[in-house]
Amino acid sequence: MATPATTTKENTRASRPRHELKYLISDGDAFILSRRLGMLLARDGNAGPDGRYTVRSLYFDTPADDALRQKAEGHSRRAKWRIRTYGNGLSNFFNLECKAKNDGIGRKRATRLSREEAEALASGPLRESTPDDPPLLAKFLDLSKTACLRPVTVVVYEREAFRYELGNVRITIDSRMRSTPNPSALTSADEVLMPISPGEIVLEVKYDAYLPDFVRDIINVPGAVRCAWSKYALARRLE
Repeated sequence: MATPATTTKENTRASRPRHELKYLISDGDAFILSRRLGMLLARDGNAGPDGRYTVRSLYFDTPADDALRQKAEGHSRRAKWRIRTYGNGLSNFFNLECKAKNDGIGRKRATRLSREEAEALASGPLRESTPDDPPLLAKFLDLSKTACLRPVTVVVYEREAFRYELGNVRITIDSRMRSTPNPSALTSADEVLMPISPGEIVLEVKYDAYLPDFVRDIINVPGAVRCAWSKYALARRLE
């Protein structure tokens, strides 16, 4: 399959090294926190009228489930691959992403895909990489051959997102998490999705070198439980 013209080397982006904190919070705490954040911080510009948007991610792993195992075993260096889109799967916005952890510090690299390329990666078999591919896509395609990466699960959830410029802080509240092993759910809203940990809501706080005290005070939720939460790992428990 030829490389789509909309996938170019210039599309590859790498984030700064980031700290990431995760907490489980109750419905009531999420409601209060959402109102508090909405009054004090800027909302994500892509959110709908209710302040939320839908995230859809297709995760890849090896036949030995290396990404899943490394997460469970707490490896200090690990990475996972996914294709991400938003809404009901009908948009033309798709990112191939590699989210890596190194001694607790996260870094995400992403490159844009056309819808045709995303559907081809989701359905397989995967093509060979070419010199015209963005570096991240080429690495993924090469790994798909050497490590036998294959699509394993789609995770869908609703997200509220807020940002604060100092410290490059991003705060998200994720709810209604559900999944399916069917890769076609990445681009279709018709697939049946199973709830992941019903009733649980995840608060994530990402920042660069430091978390400003102002933001730390805002997110102080007495009932929050710090966790090493992984939507991908929890989705795989349903298999």
